[in-house]
Amino acid sequence: MRDLPGLKSLRAFEAAARGGSLTAAADELCVGQGAISHQIRLLEDYLGLRVFIRRQHGVELTQEGTLLFTSCQRAFDDLAGTIRHISPRTAQKILRVKVGPFFSMKIIAPRISEFLAQHPGLQLHLSHLDTNVPASGQPDIVIDYRLGAVTGKFSRQLLRERLVPVCGASIRNQYNSVAELLCSNRLHYRSVSEWQSWIATSGLMLGHSQQDLIFDDQHIILEAVKEGQGVALIDQALVEQELRTGQMFLVSEHSFEPQETYQFVCQEDLFRSKPVTKDFLDWLLREVALRRKQQDSAALCLD
Repeated sequence: MRDLPGLKSLRAFEAAARGGSLTAAADELCVGQGAISHQIRLLEDYLGLRVFIRRQHGVELTQEGTLLFTSCQRAFDDLAGTIRHISPRTAQKILRVKVGPFFSMKIIAPRISEFLAQHPGLQLHLSHLDTNVPASGQPDIVIDYRLGAVTGKFSRQLLRERLVPVCGASIRNQYNSVAELLCSNRLHYRSVSEWQSWIATSGLMLGHSQQDLIFDDQHIILEAVKEGQGVALIDQALVEQELRTGQMFLVSEHSFEPQETYQFVCQEDLFRSKPVTKDFLDWLLREVALRRKQQDSAALCLD
């Protein structure tokens, strides 16, 4: 048997900590402020320590209260997510996906209507936020750019990039050689390591770049390349349209595969109990395979 305080006390505490006041918690839980105060006293008596410091205009968490609040939020979010997915009262299916804007734009958005047509009534929520927004709920699926699988969760590799250098039309002919172009402004995703690895495996003797610009969003890098701000390493399969229309040009055909990959991550029990999660994974894998096939076909045409 678990040694835990009462659920009412934990709910009152979590609501007060999240709202910053007993009044906010009382309004949320539809009880009087006295009831919230009573539950907080029960919790502090149970723990033998204070979880709040009372201020004139609200409450402030103690160090111990902060630890408890973090744990409560995680537990309540997990519980709410499970109830949401198993409840027969849920009239509409909802799939919440947390994903970066570049992957969302290049893989999901172009043909997502086909997936939705196969799942009438499904609400697909795509979030690019790093923080969880209460109104949107906890994500069912996270598409994460990371090293390896996630321990303790269902994880499947979606895409390992083949990075090639590309540039915009406006700077393509400004340099006397490919080497000079590759030593112009280099645009980096998160760090300079990918460019260092590409150069090391290319066999080219290249000097330092004119400038190094580091971004944490590949979508912004894409726009910077189009505007002629420099040369970037991008997966060729994800910019085939830009290459085909002349918005971008391939500077070199040499490619480099980083260790980081795009991973599909969700709870093991959710993957088993909610079939649409597996359907979404299968659809994503087909979309990635389609883009690889298109890339390989384009390469054969050039040969």
